[in-house]
Parts: sequence; C-alpha cells; structure tokens
Amino acid sequence: MDTPFITNQEIARVLFQIGALLETMEGNPFRVRAYRRAALGVLFLPRPLVDYVASHQDVPVSGLGGRLRQRLYDLVNTGHIDTHAALLDEVGEPMATLLGIEGVGPKTAIRLISELGVGSLEDLRDAAYTGRIQELRGFGAKRQEELGRRAAERLAVAA
Repeated sequence: MDTPFITNQEIARVLFQIGALLETMEGNPFRVRAYRRAALGVLFLPRPLVDYVASHQDVPVSGLGGRLRQRLYDLVNTGHIDTHAALLDEVGEPMATLLGIEGVGPKTAIRLISELGVGSLEDLRDAAYTGRIQELRGFGAKRQEELGRRAAERLAVAA
C-alpha cells in the first residue's frame, strides 16, 4: 500500500490545530467547531482512520461535511491538508515552527513569541534550559522541561 501511515492522534492534532488557528484568526465559529468535532470523532474511532480509507468504507464520524471528509481523505493519503499548510503560511514564522511542537498551540506560541521573544527552536530550547519559560504565568517546571526537550529533539532531527 502506498498510503503513508498516519495515526488517529496525529490526524486529530492537525484538525485541532486548524480549529485553533481559525479561532485565533477569528474565523467562522461554526468552522472552528466542525474541525474540533472532527478531531474528537477521529480520536474515538474504534480503528485507525487509515483502515476506513484504505477499504473504501465511510468514515463513522457524525456531522462530517463533504469538504471536511475530503480533507480527511487527503490527510490520510498525502500526509497533509492544504488548508493546514495555507493557515501555517498565513501566520508565518516563528509561529509555524512553534506550532510544529507537540504541546504548543496558537495561544502558547503567541505568548512565547510576545512575552519571551522566542523566534526559533533554538530560542525555545534556550529559554527552557535557562528557566525563563516557567517565569510565565501558567507555566511550570514540568511544562518548561517538556518544551525544552521537544525543541532539542526537533533540532537534533534537523541536524
């Protein structure tokens, strides 16, 4: 099979991220809700979404419209959704890079950029290792450690 394997968690993460980006950009609240509901629906599927697509079965996620259903098929077959890429292009750097880290959503990325001046993965790693992240309201040592570790892992893969 030529289909790239993408887990239900990864699919849900992309869908949640699209919803969060749309919300941050003050997009249509019904569209935001549709992406979030689709993400939850995918998380609670009894089998991987890839199995449904590969066997040409209807995806058992209630309330899924035609366009969003097609986007799910695109994500399963190609590994990406054009809408997600377009939104990431629109928000630009360093936001797009920070959003690529698990545990960083749009609100967290905005805070890291505006309150700490984080502009890259190196900046995020350094802010975590020097203890600056936990100085932000709502961030503790554990979250700081996770963000630093994930940034370092992404940098190691890129090297």
